[in-house]
Amino acid sequence: MPNKWLNCAIPGVALTTCIGSVYCWSQFSQNLMSVFNLSKMQTDFGFTLIIFFLGMCAAIFGSTIEKNPRLGAWLSTVVFILGFLMLGVSVDVVSVPAFYISTAIIGAGTGIGYVTPVKTLMAFFADHKGLASGLAITGFGLAKFVASPVIEWLLATVTLSQVFYVLGGVYALVMVFSSLLLRKYPYTEQEYGANNFKYSYMLKSKEWWSIWFMFAVNISCGLSIISQEKSLLSALGITAIAAILSGTALSNSGGRLGFSTLSDKIGRKAAYHFVCSFGILGALFCITGNPVLSVIGILLCEAAYGGNFSVLPSLLAKRFGMSNASRVHSMTLTGWSVGGIVGPLLANTFSGTMLYLVLAILYFAAFTVMEMNVKK
Repeated sequence: MPNKWLNCAIPGVALTTCIGSVYCWSQFSQNLMSVFNLSKMQTDFGFTLIIFFLGMCAAIFGSTIEKNPRLGAWLSTVVFILGFLMLGVSVDVVSVPAFYISTAIIGAGTGIGYVTPVKTLMAFFADHKGLASGLAITGFGLAKFVASPVIEWLLATVTLSQVFYVLGGVYALVMVFSSLLLRKYPYTEQEYGANNFKYSYMLKSKEWWSIWFMFAVNISCGLSIISQEKSLLSALGITAIAAILSGTALSNSGGRLGFSTLSDKIGRKAAYHFVCSFGILGALFCITGNPVLSVIGILLCEAAYGGNFSVLPSLLAKRFGMSNASRVHSMTLTGWSVGGIVGPLLANTFSGTMLYLVLAILYFAAFTVMEMNVKK
């Protein structure tokens, strides 16, 4: 029997910490605008491509990859590192098409890596599925905490393309090491429940569509802030940006572990009530325009964003059965692709008070739909 920590939890978190660095986008955005002579919206389209292909690849390959996490880890490593290196090349040759293609490749690698450890961890930690799903994706939150200060230092020390080459090299080492260690839980085919699942049943379920809507809304709201964090903080006159970005990363990670662990105690639906409440409160804090309250608001929205991911797998396993969790989870992740389009679009369409008011309304809509249509 593989060791649940050495062969699953540790390499799983290490893998997602590397691919989670896509959430450091706001630190690169201004530099990319200058290199490619693009507008902010044109530059952020690269981030939109990352999230779109992330969600779609997670949805398409998820149920297959979760059955063979080691294969998923290797595929994620190859595709993600290829994208990162190509991004560096696109900067060197100043090619906008290559820039967009590289972000799509990075998104594909991230999506494959995201689903790789989820079901295996839930199987290893069968009595604490909420904690397990939180552990599986904690790295996405830790990534900014680890990478943000390093990226700020690299941006001040070497050229932009060299930043991508250095990060790509470091990520390659960590991801190869993780791929070598990762093992799957020794399932039987019956435990996978491969025979009885029908997508038509899921697609006719008002409950699944409500969960999908809630997930997509939380993604949209979270990404509208994450994709603009650096500029939002600068607009507030805040100078200690790197430190605060690391703080938002801790909040994101805390939300992933905290809400998922809480869901083991109070139930999945109740935990999502807290997730949406954090989002509403965070948006309202940001509306004030006060730097201190706005930072607190961003931290709350980051925690909600993280919790949105971590509670989802265990909620779906509860509502549709553990045997169907991979397929239902994969389909639900299409909401990530939608959020990848809607989130940056919201951030580039609205600004200041109006943006946060829209986010508060959307969070409340997600809360209401969840309350009305999802069983306890």
